Amino acid sequence: MRDNRPAKIPVTVIGGFLGAGKTTFLNHLLSVGSERFAVLVNDFGEINIDASLVAKHSGATLKLANGCICCSMSGSFFETIINLLDSDMAFDHIVIEASGVSDPWQIAEIALVEDTLKLHGVVVLADVCRIADQLADSRIGDAVRKQLARCDCVLLNKCDMANESVVERARGSVAASGISPLRMVATSRDAMPSLSSLVMSPNRTGFRAESVSGADHATKYANWLYRRDGAFDKVKLMAALERLPDSLFRLKGQCQISGEAHKSVLQMVGSDVSVVPCDVPSIAVDHQIVLVGVGSSALPSNDVLDAILDDALVPDVQFQIFKKNKARG
Repeated sequence: MRDNRPAKIPVTVIGGFLGAGKTTFLNHLLSVGSERFAVLVNDFGEINIDASLVAKHSGATLKLANGCICCSMSGSFFETIINLLDSDMAFDHIVIEASGVSDPWQIAEIALVEDTLKLHGVVVLADVCRIADQLADSRIGDAVRKQLARCDCVLLNKCDMANESVVERARGSVAASGISPLRMVATSRDAMPSLSSLVMSPNRTGFRAESVSGADHATKYANWLYRRDGAFDKVKLMAALERLPDSLFRLKGQCQISGEAHKSVLQMVGSDVSVVPCDVPSIAVDHQIVLVGVGSSALPSNDVLDAILDDALVPDVQFQIFKKNKARG
């Protein structure tokens, strides 16, 4: 144990289904927290860390200007934890972002068996406009219920986009899902709590040793990574997104739109699509377009999905002219 760390390091796990707002909440914690966080994320390509917070990027670790660090869980989760605890990095609190299809309690259990860690709690974000339908969906309902089943607090997120009846429907669906009573907090992008303000009392019983190795989601979910050099025609892109199959639950990433000086953030959850200017430079800049998709096991092959978006790309000659004009400007 390093002298500059607490004797018992608190661990908070952030969960929630795809598109619930985990990235926004994580960036919020980094912006307002006074603690030095060690943040573990699944893949830097799936998360935007505010550029103003990034001090140095070295390998799988970001050193942040506010004293925090951010590590990629691209390999073994246990290996990442061990390397973190054995390092000389100073931090007060470990925050782990679970993937959008995983059970955050399976990650939280590591804090129950590692002597140097203590469980602060499990926070699950739920999209207030979607949680009722997600719980009723035969394809993903079980996964969503598992995420909620052992958490200490549910953030009913995106309440600024819903009326009171939608919020109440979400509350009722969570309460009626067979889960023990949960503490629910209404949140939005501009109104999120700090970890210290969330009163949590972790359930430290019912440890399942066999679950720590993590669940195999390969039989239920499929991933799709789309990388291209080039730019999208925006009109063609919107048409292409409409042709993507219903088995694709989530698409997220950065892309270049033809004629625009800066990159855009593309997010698609179900049939809802958002393409907005990117305020945060991408950590991975090896391609103009990097999109990450997650869907059910019925998701078509990568080649089929690639072809749909490839139809929206601007021809190479046009994009090269755009780049030259941009350089001259």
